[in-house]
Amino acid sequence: MSNQQNRIHYALFGAAAFLLSLYFSHMHILMCDQAEKASLDLLLTNNADTPFQYRVLVPWLVQSVSRWLSPNLLSPIQMFRMAEFFFTFSLCIVFRSYINLFIEDAMRSSVYALSIFLLLPYQYIFYSPSLHSIFYPSDVPSVFFFTLGLILIYKKNWFLYYPIFAIATFNRETTIFLVFICWITAISKTNMLSVTSQCLVQMVLWVLIKQFLAVLYADNPGPGFFVNFISTNWMKLGNPLNVIRIASSFCFVWVAVLYRFSCITSDFLKRTTFVIFPYLVGMFIVGNIIELRIFGELIPVVLIVFWVIIDRSLFQFQNQTPCFSEEKAER
Repeated sequence: MSNQQNRIHYALFGAAAFLLSLYFSHMHILMCDQAEKASLDLLLTNNADTPFQYRVLVPWLVQSVSRWLSPNLLSPIQMFRMAEFFFTFSLCIVFRSYINLFIEDAMRSSVYALSIFLLLPYQYIFYSPSLHSIFYPSDVPSVFFFTLGLILIYKKNWFLYYPIFAIATFNRETTIFLVFICWITAISKTNMLSVTSQCLVQMVLWVLIKQFLAVLYADNPGPGFFVNFISTNWMKLGNPLNVIRIASSFCFVWVAVLYRFSCITSDFLKRTTFVIFPYLVGMFIVGNIIELRIFGELIPVVLIVFWVIIDRSLFQFQNQTPCFSEEKAER
């Protein structure tokens, strides 16, 4: 594309991402209930139950902005809306950047990136007709940070990765799965010691942050680091409707990923999908598995593989080249 076409393309993409982010962030807060023991007011006053109070990044940001603004200018709920919009818009931008690492066509990368707005409402708002969805201000930021972490791991940009990892851990504890991705995507027989050592450093950083939060909010009510859902989840799996609900995660795009996984020639993308298994085990222990929102961090992991499969199937087929016969060199 020419420079003028590029400017028009990016302007259109930015406008679409802006409007879709604005709409989703508004509807996410409007259509979801607040958690009784982790409402926005309780989070702001540092009185929410643990482990919800440990997810302090957005409440801290709102508290900081509140000190600088007049109470008549923006209410706390409006600032939560602004934070939700900011992280949703940023998620779309970084997801496009992540796609563009594997699909070089700018137009297709933009279109594929906007598809994230099909999954976000499904995963966070409409995941159950019989349950009231709950709004947590840490949910969408956690997907943003997870996607950004994937990019930094791929580029081996450790200078930025570590501070982003630390900040993201103050938002949600699921950053521990970035450590697994860091390990699984880099490990080999020749570098096992160095990669494992690097991941151990990340785990130590994660533990220190979680311990700091535990001490900071030691007087808060709640179970502490997590709620044990194992027995509850076993019972819920006995209901076929719950099994179907769980299987509907990511709007069933994982079915195409499973079916045409052989089309993925990028070793990095293949290895990142391995995180799904420890993630599911972890969520089975600490999360309510019929709340599809708890699987949100896997959206970029699953959706990018889906679009790489679609892209190679469509466009390499047009070139009369099977999608699984040609590997794109990784950067």
